[in-house]
Amino acid sequence: MVSAVDDGVGQVLSKLKELNLTDNTIVVFLSDNGGPENDNGSDNGILRGQKSDFFEGGIRVPFAIQWPAKIKAGTVYDHPVISLDIFATVVAQTKTPVKTKNILDGVNLIPFLTGEKNEAPHDYLFWRKFDAKNYAVRKGNEKLILKSDAEEMLFDLDQDISEQKNLSTERKENAKQLSGDLRKWESKLQDPTFLGLTQDKEYNKIHPDRFKRPTKQTK
Repeated sequence: MVSAVDDGVGQVLSKLKELNLTDNTIVVFLSDNGGPENDNGSDNGILRGQKSDFFEGGIRVPFAIQWPAKIKAGTVYDHPVISLDIFATVVAQTKTPVKTKNILDGVNLIPFLTGEKNEAPHDYLFWRKFDAKNYAVRKGNEKLILKSDAEEMLFDLDQDISEQKNLSTERKENAKQLSGDLRKWESKLQDPTFLGLTQDKEYNKIHPDRFKRPTKQTK
């Protein structure tokens, strides 16, 4: 799979070059989650956790963007960004303004990548697994994880990228503040429209005939 992706990306970039579109085309490449170390040869290194976790091993992934006309090659950006920023970044570059139906959660990253803006793009980053009732929030270097089956966990990612030391007791007020911020964020969300991966029983109640084979019609 990795080899196929590598070949596919190469084909896309080669075609852009052939058509002289490279300089003015935004290309974004990222993973949607950390590697599932228990299932294949993935290695998340010193990062704790894996795919489906809110530890860094589950959500900190490679994120590369290319736009030669605007972004200097070799630029490394250290402030946290998120995949929600991709759409906001792209629509902000169109000559004709794009009016979106809803307010976008993402941020236009170009001014931050070019140095026009020096502050962090986001005050907070939030994550939610609706089915499992698991949450995470990051503000600056601190990240709080709330899991339905475990105690709350607070980590300082600048000092502890492997998330080994839970600071929720030591920094009790910070943890309380982040927990409150997370709840405020969640209160503005609507429930998912579609059932999740762990809701088979609920789905079967709604669609009891989904596994039934069609009956053969005879004359």
